[in-house]
Amino acid sequence: MSKISRRKFARVISSAGLSGTALLERMYREAQDSAYISRESMRSFLDLSGTRVREEQLGELQVSLARALENLKRIRDRNVPQGLQPAVMFRVRR
Repeated sequence: MSKISRRKFARVISSAGLSGTALLERMYREAQDSAYISRESMRSFLDLSGTRVREEQLGELQVSLARALENLKRIRDRNVPQGLQPAVMFRVRR
């Protein structure tokens, strides 16, 4: 899978139009209903974006998306009290 530049991303998003919006809504609905995005939806999105991915890479992409959706769900499910003060300093550890 090749990297996508900002220029190509902007071109894809602007050319996607209504069909891209409908496809993204369908993918979002699938993710909300089953925490899973179908191969057909991913293939449609990749075709719309002009990205070429081999069939065996599609399975890896599906696993990666499922893991990302699960991580986002865990973040959203965290209960953070409203009165909790933000961290004063953030330090990146490598």
